Amino acid sequence: MVKPIILANTLTTVGLGLYVACRVLTLVAPDFIFNVGQSWFHTINIDALKTATPLDVGTFIFGAVTLGVLTWVTTYAAASLYNNWSK
Repeated sequence: MVKPIILANTLTTVGLGLYVACRVLTLVAPDFIFNVGQSWFHTINIDALKTATPLDVGTFIFGAVTLGVLTWVTTYAAASLYNNWSK
């Protein structure tokens, strides 16, 4: 049996940690982030996505909250379904 709350808390913490690490990396090495993105999307040119203005704090916090809620709810639902279907 998977404990849905523990799994949801764990994956949300990991996801938010990656979100913050990515934000820090965009401040320190923005070109590196775009090079990684370009390597993941082989035939798509993502240069047009670069912005001249940095992400403001409000948008960063809004993104963190929405990512956290989505991750937690989705993980909890998936773990609960897994437990129900594995019986």
